[in-house]
Amino acid sequence: MSKKVAIGLTGSFGSGKSTALKIFKELGYETYSADEQVNKLYKNKKIQKEIKKIAPKAFSKQATGKYLFEKQKLREIVFSDMNKLKKIEALIHPIIKKQCISLIESVSKKIVFEIPILINSGIEKHLTTIITIESKKELRQKRIIERYKQKISIEDFLKIDESQSTQAERESISTIIVNNNGTISEFKKIITSLAN
Repeated sequence: MSKKVAIGLTGSFGSGKSTALKIFKELGYETYSADEQVNKLYKNKKIQKEIKKIAPKAFSKQATGKYLFEKQKLREIVFSDMNKLKKIEALIHPIIKKQCISLIESVSKKIVFEIPILINSGIEKHLTTIITIESKKELRQKRIIERYKQKISIEDFLKIDESQSTQAERESISTIIVNNNGTISEFKKIITSLAN
């Protein structure tokens, strides 16, 4: 394949984006996970300093006097306060956008980006294909509760789900829509057929 391919994977919370990214990787694609990159940014001291200004309660004071950043606390704060969520997004999203565009320009052939919030990010204009993965709400909830064990409650799931773009919004920018309501084997067949 000589033509450059830059695929965006988006979809609802728990729809199967990470699984799809893994399948693409197994099939020889370069991959980028926005969630993984965000987690790396959260460990950056400069970013933490900015987060502390927005959500100081996301940090707990240690016996040493130092403050420890707690991602779980930040999640609880921002999904209860949309104003704080927007401020965190304004801090993180431009960095993610810059990373993605740089990779699209530098990777020679095939790359897939897993980006939950793709609409109006500016990244979508640089992609050759956008695949939206959708799944029934009860299935997604079950997957998320199992995946995160005790870290995400049903209430957390509902708040996160409500904060994301709607199915209609996601599908409005999509090239391909995949419904992931069956088995992992069925899903793998669909993704493999799209990758070839």
